[in-house]
Amino acid sequence: ALGFRALAGIAMAGMYMPGLQALTHGVKGTMRARIAAWYTSSFTIGASLSFLFGRLGTLLGWRSAFVVSGIFGAASVFIAWAALPGGDAGRAQAPRPLLSLRPALANRDALVLVIGYAAAIWGCVGLRQWIIVFLTVCAGDQAAVPAQAWIILVVGAVISFLGVPAGLIGNELSIRYGLRKIATLVFLLSALAGGLFGFTAMLPYLVVLGLSVVAGTIVQGNFSNLTSGVLAVATPQYRGATIGLYSCIGFGAGFLGTLLFGVTLDQFGGTSHLAAWIVSFATCGLACLAGAAATIFLPRNIWER
Repeated sequence: ALGFRALAGIAMAGMYMPGLQALTHGVKGTMRARIAAWYTSSFTIGASLSFLFGRLGTLLGWRSAFVVSGIFGAASVFIAWAALPGGDAGRAQAPRPLLSLRPALANRDALVLVIGYAAAIWGCVGLRQWIIVFLTVCAGDQAAVPAQAWIILVVGAVISFLGVPAGLIGNELSIRYGLRKIATLVFLLSALAGGLFGFTAMLPYLVVLGLSVVAGTIVQGNFSNLTSGVLAVATPQYRGATIGLYSCIGFGAGFLGTLLFGVTLDQFGGTSHLAAWIVSFATCGLACLAGAAATIFLPRNIWER
């Protein structure tokens, strides 16, 4: 099972950022930023559906969730084959060293955005990966009621889906007012909303549901604008390597953030202890503060590159 899970991850890595590179090739300025925003925001649609597919697995058997996901994966092959342009075989390109990341690491602005993206993904793990568990604990005995279980799953799906408008709005605000200003502001708001979210366990359950949607929207506001930014600052000859490094570090931070969240829960008494949730969500808030400390060093305007 772990082997097939790894293959699925490799398949996603092989299409996510290369797909972004294909869509934005030859496009510049704010148009490229908007294309990148729509592309990266659409990722959260699939993430939100995964919660509902998980519930489908409990009703129709766990294999059904994988069958449905496999059908969508197969469909994406035909879509990519039909929609993406073929390579230009007649255009000669200078050979480049394989896996040469030095030019990407030497790009100061790109490195700042890599750190920011890692902080953005790390900072939202509590309200994306762990929110179902948190709401289940807050619901108490009600969580065993089928209708209540569906409500929790739907809220989790809605939070992920709201990454689409959150990302698009964050990107448009960054184009209008500057990436440095908006990204830093979103990180600070995310540190407040996500980092302190553990305290909401003391509030009435319905209030927790509402606040989880609000906080979940805020912490996803920096996904699209940072990706648009790295496309703008990357050296054209090394754009593929730059966004590859950007994606690898970002999703690696998501893995580490999810792991640290769970380890922190265990170390502070488990899911039944309020202090465990407070400290675990605080780790996400610290990641957002690190992101704000990084993006403050961005130049004022990067879109005209």
